[in-house]
Amino acid sequence: MTADGGSGSDPALWSPSQVVVWMTSFEEGRYAPLVTQLKSLSGRQLLDLTEPQWVRVQPTALASSLRYTLLGMHQVATAAPQSSVRGDSSTLGSEGNYLSAGSPRSTTTSRKNKKKQKPTSSIPPCEFPPMLARPSWIVIVFVLLLGVGAILVFVVFKDKLVGTQWDTKRILTVASIPLISVVFTYGHIWLALYMTFYPLEYVGIMQFPGTNMGVCGWQGIVPFKGEKMARMSVRIMTSQLLDVREVFSRIDPAQVVKELEPILFSTIKDIVETMANKYNPSLWRVLPTSVKDEIVEKVKEDAPVHIEALMGEIKHHIDDVFDLEDMVVTHMMKDKQLLVNMFVTCGYQELAFIRDSGATMGFIFGLLQMGLYLVWPSLTKYVTFPVFGLLVGTLTNWLALKMIFEPVNPKKILCIKLHGLFLRRQQQVAAMYGEMVSRDVLNAHNIIEAILKGPASDRLFELVYANVQQAVNSGAAVADRIVSIGIGKDTFESIKDDITDLVVQKFPDSLRHIEAYTMVALDLNKTLREKIGQLSFHDFERLLHPVFEEDEWKLVLMGGVLGLALGFIQTTYEPDHAT
Repeated sequence: MTADGGSGSDPALWSPSQVVVWMTSFEEGRYAPLVTQLKSLSGRQLLDLTEPQWVRVQPTALASSLRYTLLGMHQVATAAPQSSVRGDSSTLGSEGNYLSAGSPRSTTTSRKNKKKQKPTSSIPPCEFPPMLARPSWIVIVFVLLLGVGAILVFVVFKDKLVGTQWDTKRILTVASIPLISVVFTYGHIWLALYMTFYPLEYVGIMQFPGTNMGVCGWQGIVPFKGEKMARMSVRIMTSQLLDVREVFSRIDPAQVVKELEPILFSTIKDIVETMANKYNPSLWRVLPTSVKDEIVEKVKEDAPVHIEALMGEIKHHIDDVFDLEDMVVTHMMKDKQLLVNMFVTCGYQELAFIRDSGATMGFIFGLLQMGLYLVWPSLTKYVTFPVFGLLVGTLTNWLALKMIFEPVNPKKILCIKLHGLFLRRQQQVAAMYGEMVSRDVLNAHNIIEAILKGPASDRLFELVYANVQQAVNSGAAVADRIVSIGIGKDTFESIKDDITDLVVQKFPDSLRHIEAYTMVALDLNKTLREKIGQLSFHDFERLLHPVFEEDEWKLVLMGGVLGLALGFIQTTYEPDHAT
């Protein structure tokens, strides 16, 4: 059971004290007014209460809502597979404490278990741009020219340089400045990009509370900010890309009935036989097969109408029974690798380009540093290497991060067109993003599981119970038939309650049979692709950039610190060549 009312555990297992805690905590104490009347009952006893007993609980409407909520939670917990969208995020404590995942009230045992068992990813990581990649032809030519120059200096002109100001050692010192800058800038920019996404969990010692850093350790920005990023993304998604009500309006209740036809007959037959065997098994055994089939066929004839009505009700109240934000956040937080994969897959080209541009930026800054070294060699030890290291590390990381999303709108300076690298590929990214989100997050399976088990699932089961009871009550012809074969009208009232419970018990599995149709009908891949492709550059930039924008300064700072450290290392080797 979860703090927001999800059905993460079976109410049948709750003690009276746990029931009280849930009733006073669920939806800010929605059922608290009933505590005095029900505080002595366990979850199992509440589930076993009959309709007449529930009628005596006041107020009646609230009691009815509680009954449907508990029955729905119980049916999902016992009928559904163990794995759920919500996951094992929280439990009721052994002493009735209402605990949620990450709550400061979590038990000591839970904290110890979390420390011992580090989360493992079940989703394989996508390819990340490697640090060492196949060099471009420009790099190959540059390396060849560098090799030729080295041969000339150390072999051909070696003797001529002896005794001059430019001996081989001094040439090596000067030439090494841009080379070291190239290697350093290329390396630390790749590291900054990698540290944006990895590691998924904190690695190191003494993590600072509430941060992804420690005395000696780090956690990737994206996985650390995963929940916040997921919530921000889904809010942008719902405000600019998806209208939940419009999307679900694409589901045709009549088509749902057709999809359920293969299991409809067997389900109805099971329910009829279960009720008959429970209330009058001897009579059911001697009934002619034709009479049995007539009863089943009559129920089967009426069922499609009621199923269509129920699906229409669910569509009409979709905002009440489906929490999109909770579903997306919960699913993404189950495995942080999923969120990382989405960013890396969509931005692979930009990440690789920025990694490669590190060498270019490093070479340019290295030439400037070399020029300063030649003009003011006496300042080198104190200024050139440390200060330039700090500037190069800071500015190159800053430029690399800015190049992804800025300028937001294309700008032309002379013959050069400047535009955020990621924004240039809006249509391609839209296709990739739409495919990944619709396949891995907003797929039919996850949506149906979220409807059945999400924080609004109690509303769903209230709706299902109301519609099923209405359907049972409207089955006058069937009722008359049952009464006429000797069951009686009084007993039929009990049968109606049992039928309602049985139908709701089978409802989750029935709903899962329409996953394939739901995926086709919703067509979220196409919707997301088209909507993202139609966004302005500004709105497109706001779709993905804000989720890690506020933490970019950490990577910029890291580049500066590494550059400063490298500068001091270079300084220690400089004195012998300062003049």
